Amino acid sequence: MATGKERVAIVLATGNRDKVRELRPMLEGISPVLEVLSLADLGLSPGIDETEPTLEGNARLKADEAYRLVEGRFDRFIALADDTGLEVDALGGAPGVRSARYAPAPEGATPSYEENVAHLLRSMAGVDSRTARFRTVIVMKGRLAMPVDETVDGRIEGSITTARRGERGFGYDPVFLPEGSARTFAEMAVDEKNAVSHRGRAVSAASIRIRELLEQSGFPTNP
Repeated sequence: MATGKERVAIVLATGNRDKVRELRPMLEGISPVLEVLSLADLGLSPGIDETEPTLEGNARLKADEAYRLVEGRFDRFIALADDTGLEVDALGGAPGVRSARYAPAPEGATPSYEENVAHLLRSMAGVDSRTARFRTVIVMKGRLAMPVDETVDGRIEGSITTARRGERGFGYDPVFLPEGSARTFAEMAVDEKNAVSHRGRAVSAASIRIRELLEQSGFPTNP
């Protein structure tokens, strides 16, 4: 592991362990000097209210807060934040930015994955047109040889199934059927999902940009 001024930290601005498990292997192979950490790894647990009306706005809120928390801990670092939304056409684009908080819940509480999925299926009972898409927006803010402030995104079209299928993944994965696939995200292995998913596409775009920024800053990258 690189240390001191040779070390570049990628700090994931999330407390979602499932998301960290997906993101870490997609990022850590970019360069031998990278160390991919979550805020939890650093003993940090910020409370960030996602108050913006867009995915881009919420990702920016999280990246800004993560930057503030870790600035000074590392000589070179990138705070990476994402916001993801499921947009269902028959529901006018809902749940959208409220995807993690779609189901009714007591004030201050966050619905479970199961509660959100159940609420979605109830909302779509009897609906024939079930087209939908997942979108992920990533904001990166940090400091290498130069200030870093980048935004990338990824999306995938698909549809909502009428019942849960599969035991893998998280969130709405058991009811999202990617376009051209016979399996939901929850029926795919992690590497299969990452190869086609909205988050995988956004992280791929982020990885390309991180590689470019590292090279511009004089850091080595892997082939």
